[in-house]
Amino acid sequence: MSNPIKQHYIPRSYLKNFGIEGRKRNYFVDVYKTDDDILLEQISTKDICFEKNIYTIPAESDEIKYALEKHYAENVDSEFQKVYSLLIDEKALTVTQEEKIQILYVCLSLYFRTPRILNLQRSMNNQIFDKAAHTADEEGLIKMNLYGEKIKFHIDDIEAVKKEHNERSRTVYLVNHLEQWGNFVKYKYDCTINVIKINDANAPLITCDNPVSIRHFETNRFQGLYDPRAVITLPLDRSHYLEIHPNDYADGQTRINRLTQDRDYVFTTNGVTQQNAEKLLIGYKGDIDKHFDIQSHYEKPENGEEFVKKAKYRAEQALILFEILKKKGFVSNEFIGKLKELLEHPYCKDDIQMLKYKKVLSKMGKW
Repeated sequence: MSNPIKQHYIPRSYLKNFGIEGRKRNYFVDVYKTDDDILLEQISTKDICFEKNIYTIPAESDEIKYALEKHYAENVDSEFQKVYSLLIDEKALTVTQEEKIQILYVCLSLYFRTPRILNLQRSMNNQIFDKAAHTADEEGLIKMNLYGEKIKFHIDDIEAVKKEHNERSRTVYLVNHLEQWGNFVKYKYDCTINVIKINDANAPLITCDNPVSIRHFETNRFQGLYDPRAVITLPLDRSHYLEIHPNDYADGQTRINRLTQDRDYVFTTNGVTQQNAEKLLIGYKGDIDKHFDIQSHYEKPENGEEFVKKAKYRAEQALILFEILKKKGFVSNEFIGKLKELLEHPYCKDDIQMLKYKKVLSKMGKW
């Protein structure tokens, strides 16, 4: 492998699942730039979600200098297709312990390797130095304390000093994100994994340049990396969505729950993706336009109010049903009775997952 300078923080092996294959196995996606409100059609995945030398380690030896980028290439980027194929395989209902670790390791890398944290630190550094520029004395000298370190420099050198400290921040990021990533994979091993399949071809999923979302189960906000009630999500392609649920919802360490959802779900999850994006929304040809059309439909007062009521009711009742399932079991009178009650309600009568439960119970002769 040659020494890579153009380094993708979102692997092309992931992005291609939202793209159209062109010549020489190049893949092309639609890209919406959130800062400029511009839609770019059919952009090569080579040309997005990269930063020059973001993973390059300051060292003399090329072997050390590019070790992290090569680690990603060999252990994440080249492995993503295997993990993806396993996750969307409807026949795969259980995985080995090694496969589960690999799923978590590869998918969670898309959270830890993005430069959003590094960019926040760079922005903070720059703001601090810009404010310090106003404190220069008559000779143009600036004396300041930066994160406990006393520094002194001439105002004419401020850009060089910014560059030096931003490079230090990048080195700290390279070390810290690897440690956090490894520890978090271990922490999440006992989680429950759901793979959602969308049943509406006209309601496609999109992704972005920061595709992994971590948010509290009830508040829908980020409440810390180790929030015990956090749900982690990742769009896998146009019609599959990964959910990693809190450890206390585990129903078998190596099980993959396969669920089906509709347009309502896509509206919500694509909204999360858009909110999570740093600069780019990414989708299959025409899908970003479809996303905005769906958003516009639900944002109309008459549609939005009904959606909120329906979503709130379904979410509340699904939690109740899940608690009955955990305590009483799938074939219990309590579970079957609650399921029948919900399927008679106008908000739940077409709920795909509940209808699947009914189908299974019917086959078992329990309905």
